[in-house]
This record gives sequence, structure tokens and C-alpha cells, in this order.
Amino acid sequence: MKILVIGDLHGKKPVIGFKDFDCIVQIGDVCDDRGFRPYLNKFFNLLRQGKEVSGMDEFIISKVGKKGFNRIVSESLSRGHEILRYLDSFGKPVFFVPGNWDESYGKTKIKDMDKSSYNYLKAFFDFYLYGKANKKLLKGLKNVHDCHFKNYFFRELNFVGYGLSSGPEILSDRKRSMDLNKRERAMLIYESKKLYGKLKNAHGKRNKQFPVFFISHNIPFKTKLDIVKNKESYAHKKHLGSSIARKFCEECKPLICVGGHIHECAGKDKIGKTLVINPGFGKNAQVLVDINEKNGKIKRVSFYSSKRL
Repeated sequence: MKILVIGDLHGKKPVIGFKDFDCIVQIGDVCDDRGFRPYLNKFFNLLRQGKEVSGMDEFIISKVGKKGFNRIVSESLSRGHEILRYLDSFGKPVFFVPGNWDESYGKTKIKDMDKSSYNYLKAFFDFYLYGKANKKLLKGLKNVHDCHFKNYFFRELNFVGYGLSSGPEILSDRKRSMDLNKRERAMLIYESKKLYGKLKNAHGKRNKQFPVFFISHNIPFKTKLDIVKNKESYAHKKHLGSSIARKFCEECKPLICVGGHIHECAGKDKIGKTLVINPGFGKNAQVLVDINEKNGKIKRVSFYSSKRL
């Protein structure tokens, strides 16, 4: 079986470089972030200067107003849906997990994320625990399957998905966790266990006779594929992958894990016997994975292009 894996797109329509494939895997971030970028650059510049700023959404709303913000979100979702509709048009199964730019976060009761480390981390657990992609992304699409916290079985392979993550979720991997008191730490550990439990629940529904193809929006933590390489970023030279994805690979040992989020780290690595692949970023960021259905082993992994577009 040949599986076409498509990386982070951020509104860029992919130019399909492989002609022969049986299904498509898309790792999230199909929505267009260009409307947000001018304001995000200003927001992160203020953070680097150590200045007090509100949350990111609140900062953008202060610049463009609520109507302007909603317009940018609507345009972003529309572009994401357009890209998924294009993938749907191939008439083959598309296994998709929403990324952190795909407007699919859950809601939180936290009013001020930046008030404390606890508020910040609790809000993100609330975001991550939501179990569905935004319905506007998938409307009318027959072949696109939302794999977030779900398992789909296709041609002797289980496709288990985990979306949304944009950084390490386990407290020991988060710098901000150093400021927590004992009670806050216990509460957040409970939240992280719930998050991992939802993923394990999806894994428990697999066909156990066949291997698992794990789709994670964010590449697993502490591999050579999750190191930020951007001198202007607060996380330059740091690992920013998903610790939940890493734990899943270590404990559940999927045949393959594909993930992205860290655009500059296209390539391959291993966690135990699990092959980890980051297809990269842009319209040419694609990998073809060929699996022998008779023995469940990987025959070949082909990167279409490492060019950044």
C-alpha cells in the first residue's frame, strides 16, 4: 500500500508530486495564517522585549476589532476547506488531524491565560482535549476522515490520530511548570493523563492483527525533527515537539509516526523501532510511504522535495 503524506500547508495548495498512491495522510495546519502574521510578528516582538501583553487573540482584536478578527478567521477556514476539498477530489481516503492553526481548539473557562503558569497550561489542556476538527473544514467532504482521537482501519493498517498539539504537554517537559505549586501541579498532571488516555482509547479500538500508522500534528518531543532553528524565535535551538506523541511511540510502538509543526526539520528519525517522519512545510512537502501489506513492513520512504515554499 502506498500512502501519500502531506506536511504543513498554511494555506498553500499542495502540488502533488506522486501519481500512484492508495490514500492520503494530512498532518494539519491547512488553514491560511497570512491574515494573522503581521500582528503575530508584533506580538512576539513585544514578548521578546519582556513587555506585558494580553493573549494573542486579544492582542489581534485590539488592532483590528472583533469583526476584523472574525473576518480573518473566516477567510482562514475557507482556505483550509478549499485545500481539503482538493484532496477529497482524488476519490481516495484522506486521514486528517487538525493542527494548531485549524481553528479546532476546545473552549476554556480560563479568562486570563497570562495571569499565571497554571492558567496558561490549564487553558492549553482545555484546548487540546476537544476531540473534533472544526466542522467548517470538513463540510460536504466524503473522503476526508477526522482522525483526532480516533482510529480508522484501511487495507491492513490502523490510522490513529492526535491533533492540535503545538508543544510539549507533559509537565516535566515544560519550562513554565517550574512556577506551579503542589496543588496546581497535581491538577495539571491529571489533565495530561486525561489527554493521553483519550489517545490510548483510540489506540485500543484498533484491529490488533495489523500495524498502526500514527498521525500526530506535532512531531514527537526530543528527536532531531523537533528542534527549532529560527534565531528570532524564543525557542531557537530548543525541542518543541509533543511529549504525548513521544510517550505514545515509546509505549504503543506504532510502525510509523508522521508529524510536523516544526517546519524546518523535514526528515526521518527513530524512536525504538518506530520510524518517525516530518514531511516539512509547503506545497511540495510530501512523502510517499510504501508498506508491504503481506508482512506489515515498510518497503520504501520517498521524499518528494525538501524545498521550502
